Amino acid sequence: MAAYTVALFRACSQCKRILKPVSAAIDKSHVSKLWSVLEGSKRLLTTAPPQSTDKIEDKSEYPVDFEISYDEFKHVLPLLPIETVPGVPNHPSYPTPSGWFPPNLELRSKQKYLVRRTKNHMLPVYPGTTHKRIEHIKTVQHYVHIKKIEGDIWALEADLRLHLQQKTGLPKIKTQVHEVGRFIRVRGMYADEVASFLFGRGM
Repeated sequence: MAAYTVALFRACSQCKRILKPVSAAIDKSHVSKLWSVLEGSKRLLTTAPPQSTDKIEDKSEYPVDFEISYDEFKHVLPLLPIETVPGVPNHPSYPTPSGWFPPNLELRSKQKYLVRRTKNHMLPVYPGTTHKRIEHIKTVQHYVHIKKIEGDIWALEADLRLHLQQKTGLPKIKTQVHEVGRFIRVRGMYADEVASFLFGRGM
């Protein structure tokens, strides 16, 4: 409140400096009204606010001191999210009911390339779509994105393209290799075929 009062006083004094040079050109009645408004605002700010007539509630019945207890926090811990992704539990047989199975380290070591699993122990194979307009006709193109590739990425692209040609019977499969980004993009709806190929290579 004090800062607001000082700012308003400064504004009022600024108004006075502005009004003084032009007071001769303005009607005196208008100038007097402006002066009265400025003086009235000063009086409102300098006077103390009226005291409330309501009875102050007796707060002696409310406790002031309190105690912090950490003993009950153990009931909250199971509800908090885990900080890291847990390891893969050992299952009696694979694949699991959801169809998941771990990578085959022995078979994977025989390949020239490597596709690492994600932090959730899943294959980094992602289907997607792109929308394009060709001669005023909207088209949808499907593709499969393979990430986290290490080793000889061109050998992986050649083996994958040959596998898809044998599976689909098509003479040509369009692929895109990004060496810097270490990913391969395959045009078409081949997410299941790509996943089965990587599983067959022990990934």
